[in-house]
Amino acid sequence: MKSRPRFQTMRAGNPAQISFRALLVGIALLLSTVPAVHAEQKEVIGDFEAHYVVFPSTFLNAAVAGTYGITRARNLSIVNLSVLDSAGEGAPARIDGQVKNLLGQQSPLKFREIREDKALYYIAEVRHADREVLRFSIAITPPGERTFDLSFQQELFWEE
Repeated sequence: MKSRPRFQTMRAGNPAQISFRALLVGIALLLSTVPAVHAEQKEVIGDFEAHYVVFPSTFLNAAVAGTYGITRARNLSIVNLSVLDSAGEGAPARIDGQVKNLLGQQSPLKFREIREDKALYYIAEVRHADREVLRFSIAITPPGERTFDLSFQQELFWEE
């Protein structure tokens, strides 16, 4: 009697066809197992939730990065932010931000919107030195709401 495998292997077609949402779920799962990297975090802002994560751009495969116009480099990380309404659906929002190093040097975060089916994400690229601690300040304005400030600090590493 031939035994069946316990798990079936999922096969993807063209790597560029992998959805950004599926990619982000995979990254969040991967990041949750890496102690030096922060996994996705959440803030409640009024009737909305802001979910955010910062991860090395090298975590993306070349095809997916190319599809979304993301540069892959060891000194470049991605800030990913999504705003969810009370039904858990992606909500449009105005997102402005800046990042500051411990010396006080600051750079703007240039967020751009990515829509995929019902999912809505805002991403920005941030350059950094190896083991650099950065302070993120992000202003989030959901529809019909006041502006909420999201601030966090994270140490970023170069990925080979």
